[in-house]
Amino acid sequence: MKNMNFAIYYVGDGYSTDKKIMGRQNAGKTMMKGIARRWKTNEIHGFGARASGAAMLKQLQGDGFAGTLRWREAPGDKVLEQLGAVYFPGPVTKDIASARNGLGAKSYSLFGVTHTLSSTGAMDMISEMVLPPFRPWDALICTSTAALSVVSTLQSEFEAWFAEQTGATRFNAVATPVIPLGVNAPDFARDEGQIAESRRSLGVAPDDVVFLFAGRMTFHAKASPVPVYQALEEACRRTGKALVCMEAGVYPNLGMAAAYEEARRVLAPSVRFIQVDGQDMARYAAAWRAADVFVSLSDNIQETFGITPLEAMAAGIPVIVSDWDGYKDTVRDGVDGYRIPVVMPMPGAGEDLAVRHALGQDSYDYYIGRVSMTTAVDLAALTDRMVALAEDPNLRRSLGEAGKARVRQEYDWPVILDRYVDLVQTLGEIRRAAPDEPIFWPARPDPYRLFADYPTRGAEAGLKVVVDPERAKSITSFLDLGVAKYVLDPVVLPAETILELLAEASRESHTVGSLVGEGARAAARLRALMWLCKMGLLDLRP
Repeated sequence: MKNMNFAIYYVGDGYSTDKKIMGRQNAGKTMMKGIARRWKTNEIHGFGARASGAAMLKQLQGDGFAGTLRWREAPGDKVLEQLGAVYFPGPVTKDIASARNGLGAKSYSLFGVTHTLSSTGAMDMISEMVLPPFRPWDALICTSTAALSVVSTLQSEFEAWFAEQTGATRFNAVATPVIPLGVNAPDFARDEGQIAESRRSLGVAPDDVVFLFAGRMTFHAKASPVPVYQALEEACRRTGKALVCMEAGVYPNLGMAAAYEEARRVLAPSVRFIQVDGQDMARYAAAWRAADVFVSLSDNIQETFGITPLEAMAAGIPVIVSDWDGYKDTVRDGVDGYRIPVVMPMPGAGEDLAVRHALGQDSYDYYIGRVSMTTAVDLAALTDRMVALAEDPNLRRSLGEAGKARVRQEYDWPVILDRYVDLVQTLGEIRRAAPDEPIFWPARPDPYRLFADYPTRGAEAGLKVVVDPERAKSITSFLDLGVAKYVLDPVVLPAETILELLAEASRESHTVGSLVGEGARAAARLRALMWLCKMGLLDLRP
């Protein structure tokens, strides 16, 4: 088994669906479970700007982890250098990279992963990853070849524009390997008994053919239901069967739910619909077990990878998907299911849409919705595939078994995590071969340097430290004052350091330089000295 050679940057929003059920959060949540499976009894490392280690350990243990978690406070330490890298649940931010560079740009690698690529924030972040503070030993994992295409286009066009405007000749593009997201394949296993019981609980007869859609019920931001409803209606006519369409998900509002209901009534009067609340975990799981065919005709640029077809394949369910984004990589047409052709306008027809969104004339929802509405799925091909699967249980079985085997071999989270380990090893080779060079964070300078002209003078090393012995006796009271203790911190300004300095200054004569000293603790000691000066417990004199 490969050892885990990277720490996990842990923020609850990146690994939980408690507050928001989105692809990014779901991917992070299932990845954490995959980590608990892959390194069940090992030592692993968490990383963060706050003390979130307890929350991370609780989540891992809830997923069966029985090993040891070591927490690393940002921006990191020598352990990270030995480990190799830090994983971030999205594109790595400039702040994290710059903070790492303060320790030394070669101290460790940073790698993140693409999720939504259509937002202005995501496009800006990805474009600027060719500039400092990023280094060639950092990486942005592209979850699909389609995602790589978007990332490459953004970065190459940004480089060309930046070079033209500034004369720049060197860029620091990060690595952009294609590694898919994973699923925890065993979670989706189902047997004949579970299938039969789930179908009974949902009111599905043994000979009904159930087409399942599972996901967010938002036609402007996920997938339009129009081609699905139209194709199912025609399939009902051609097969002579009342086919079942089961929709398992959550509507964002009542207006959205009403729009779906209207579309069902108008476009698919012959289809039997079953609605399953995606927040009812028992019924949601039953919907997956009851399905004969999974359908996901994504037509939205907000999508990048698409995890639900892999979940269906893990359950042995044949899939019908649009020939779109990550589905192009995961679903083999005619092997695991079918990819339905998609057509969208040629380049040049949408520049005004991008500008309208950038200027706030169109919200993000309208921006992606307008693009979605001009993206069309081949209705005839979709109908033919639905008819074929509705009429042939053997075809459903063979496609489903092929998909199940593919997921276990290539997309189970332990398999994907091993690819992360290999990536970190490759990044380490690039990092170790690079020359050492200090990298300054110009936009976040030392405030004592940036604002050096504000005070009368600085606390120069030659100033004498003079203790007020009477006030010094009340140090405990000063440490308890609300107006003074709010800045105390175990790392930035420890109370122990304040007491230590006061004791040293009280025993013998010191200058600022002799008392503060040099090395790693000097900054905290100087801050402690100035805290004592501010409280009037000592004075600094020429």
